[in-house]
Amino acid sequence: MHQLLSRIPVFIFFFCLTNAAVDYVENSNEIEFVPEHSNEWVVRIDEGDDVADLVASELGLQNKRNVFDNYYLFINPYVPRRSKRATNDFTDLLNKHEKVNWAEQQQTRNRVKRDYIDKRAQEDRVYRSVAFSDPKWSKEWYLKDTRPKSSSQLPKLDLHVLPAWAAGYTGKGIKVTILDDGLEWNNSDIMANYDPKASYDLNDNDDDPSPRYDPTNENKHGTRCAGEVAMVANNSICGVGIAYNSKIGGIRMLDGHVTDRVEAEAIAFNHKYIDIYSASWGPNDDGRTVEGPGTLASAAFIKGITEGRNGKGVIYVWASGNGGRRQDNCNCDGYTGSIYTISISSASEHQQSPWYAERCPSTMATTYSSGAYQDQKVTTTDLHDSCTDDHTGTSASAPLAAGIFALVLEANPELSWRDMQHLVAWTSEYAPLADNHG
Repeated sequence: MHQLLSRIPVFIFFFCLTNAAVDYVENSNEIEFVPEHSNEWVVRIDEGDDVADLVASELGLQNKRNVFDNYYLFINPYVPRRSKRATNDFTDLLNKHEKVNWAEQQQTRNRVKRDYIDKRAQEDRVYRSVAFSDPKWSKEWYLKDTRPKSSSQLPKLDLHVLPAWAAGYTGKGIKVTILDDGLEWNNSDIMANYDPKASYDLNDNDDDPSPRYDPTNENKHGTRCAGEVAMVANNSICGVGIAYNSKIGGIRMLDGHVTDRVEAEAIAFNHKYIDIYSASWGPNDDGRTVEGPGTLASAAFIKGITEGRNGKGVIYVWASGNGGRRQDNCNCDGYTGSIYTISISSASEHQQSPWYAERCPSTMATTYSSGAYQDQKVTTTDLHDSCTDDHTGTSASAPLAAGIFALVLEANPELSWRDMQHLVAWTSEYAPLADNHG
């Protein structure tokens, strides 16, 4: 049984976009083609060039040239060069002329190259060409592999985000809310994407989710999670969020007494407006606690799933927990084990399940995060309008998934909460974590 459980969370990540990220080159050929009619007519006149010139002059046309044999290219200067409508009356006039055997207005036709498209080569070009002015972009190793060439024997680091950006998906129109200890919404790398309608302070019962500041910066967690999703791109500040054109909000609910009522209000806050909720918290990861949502929080999950996104259900993303060293099992956490959440664990830059990761079948996916002491961590916004390279744990993994889900929903807003779970299950990659012990 232990061996079975240890093999469950064994993939590195997916990109789903209903396959839009992987197949963006092919999909570009699936745009509906609308033919256009030109101001050119091809006319057959069997009596030679002089008669063709005469017919053209008689009808106010230009005989541009002989195409071949008895076919001539006529131009009508009184007709638009491109039009969705055919000029049928003029075609009829030509065909009725005693010297004309046949005439046809020219229209564009859809023709597709049949060469083989190497999608991996296309992706490689995307990775080489993408650049941002943000100073911490080079530190976001989990989006663009920045490891030295000496690490080339390691499996490729890839969340498949850059190909999605190349396909035009950046989270535009999607609202993501971080349930946490507050959000420094006026942070320079967040403010342009901040959405007050997706935010609230349940600890002080007001509309401002700003964290409480103290000398230890205890309440930095929510701001760090938010930056991973929605840091503004190309503003020369900090880094780039995965869904850098999404809207980001925050619910301050962990900096005070947490009750079933507080959790329920957070989980269901403005649930008909918000698309994705990301939570990087849960019961104590001490290996002894078995706990889950209370009566109100359970009802709030159902409310979000049944009423959110016009009945398609909101997406709840949950960090799976950091109790690995204490042999904690995320099955003992009723939030990550809920059928309504997508539970996200971590993998290190060396494609290893880190020391803090918990094992349980309810974990649906992993994204990257910190690993051993020397391993790189996650780059994001921090308190006091600053930036950090030190975000860690499954707390950092869940928002990466939330950002990816924002890209997915932009690509296909009709997906239900169950569709999203299916996409995670079907598109997650096993290979990167296949060599983990156990």
